[in-house]
Amino acid sequence: MKVLVFDLFGDLGHFRKFYTTSSPLTFPFPPQPTIRGIIGAIMGFGKEEYLDKTKDIYVGVKIVNPIKKLRTGLNLIFTKGSSGEFDPTLDLSRKGGNKTLRTQVKFEFVKDPRYRIYISASEEFLNKLTDMVKNHKTYYTVSLGLSELLADFSFVGVFDSHPIDVSDRADSVIPSRIIKEIDIRKVQKIGKERIPVVMDSNRTVKMYEDVVFNVEGGAIYGKFTDLIKLGSGEVIYLWKQSQESTPIQESL
Repeated sequence: MKVLVFDLFGDLGHFRKFYTTSSPLTFPFPPQPTIRGIIGAIMGFGKEEYLDKTKDIYVGVKIVNPIKKLRTGLNLIFTKGSSGEFDPTLDLSRKGGNKTLRTQVKFEFVKDPRYRIYISASEEFLNKLTDMVKNHKTYYTVSLGLSELLADFSFVGVFDSHPIDVSDRADSVIPSRIIKEIDIRKVQKIGKERIPVVMDSNRTVKMYEDVVFNVEGGAIYGKFTDLIKLGSGEVIYLWKQSQESTPIQESL
């Protein structure tokens, strides 16, 4: 199958972890549903439809730049009026008795993020997406998690691919279930996260999965199954929205 490859990058990224509330933490890379949202922004799919329209595509991600994080306070403005509806006014009397219009919240960000995104899909879908990426076009603004964190992207190529039974390296983020062993002879800084991988059209997460990655960017070395090799030489893992993974009730 053909795989579209492009790089996604920006100054800051924030991919909120599902278990954080008052001080939002970030995943070190965009989880699968977030990547589908980015594809939706490029292709012009609305917020209510992008998960359904991208359910049959395959998605992979590679960390290119070493993961660096920073934390800073953001001043959030209370935007609801007395009725509970959106009211952009700064008049406190219309804010339902609130004593302040702003509250400062500490956010965690990924600094100078750069990721390589891998997409495989039907020929028609892939051709349209390739044309958009290659010509640097989007229907909606692409961001790295939050609308304020603008992203840029650059076309890398479209490559043929073939499955491989066992590989001694993985260049992308991979699920922990495909790991047979990690090569302890090589110096590797490996991270592990539990990320959402299946989200329904109501934006409810149905499945999570444990994944591993190289914190410093680049490959992980060991023995791995269920990978594919691209014509570029990269060895990667691709997720599909409907594939089986860890059920949500087992992940809590």
